[in-house]
Amino acid sequence: MRWILNKQIVFEYKEQVNTLRERIINTTNAKLEELWQSSEGIDFLKKIKFEQCGFDPLFEHDTNFLEQTNQTFTYLVCLSAVEILLSKHPVHRFRVNFGTESGYDVVSEDESIICECFATTTPDSNKKLELDIKKVFDNKQASKRYIVFYVSKPKPIHVENIKKKYQGVEIIALQSI
Repeated sequence: MRWILNKQIVFEYKEQVNTLRERIINTTNAKLEELWQSSEGIDFLKKIKFEQCGFDPLFEHDTNFLEQTNQTFTYLVCLSAVEILLSKHPVHRFRVNFGTESGYDVVSEDESIICECFATTTPDSNKKLELDIKKVFDNKQASKRYIVFYVSKPKPIHVENIKKKYQGVEIIALQSI
């Protein structure tokens, strides 16, 4: 694993993914334990609503609790995507643009493989699936285009309709993260 700029990491082996996933989970668990012990009831809710009591488990800085929640699960989906892409395309190395970095979430170093990733409640929440698939679909230079996502409430008919509309993009719904 090699750090490039700001919030970009290049992966070439699955072991790197596992190491980073473990670090994210362990850091998250430790920081949440600290947070839970810091207050109770309404004071706890007030704290997570109004204070910077969250912690980015990958880049290790204070953040809003809801932002921590969103980023943590997006990080985990991105790592699963890298694992999948390394299996499908073992001769490639992949750069992950974590967090709010611009560009595709996961891209091969030669930019022939691109992938967008997300975690949300449903695939149609905020039109996330359609917006992301359109983004990768519109890139005609990439030879392989992917969407990898995790949702707690799958909507297979919606996903199938999106697949039909944007042929040439492989959609991968994770069963767990």
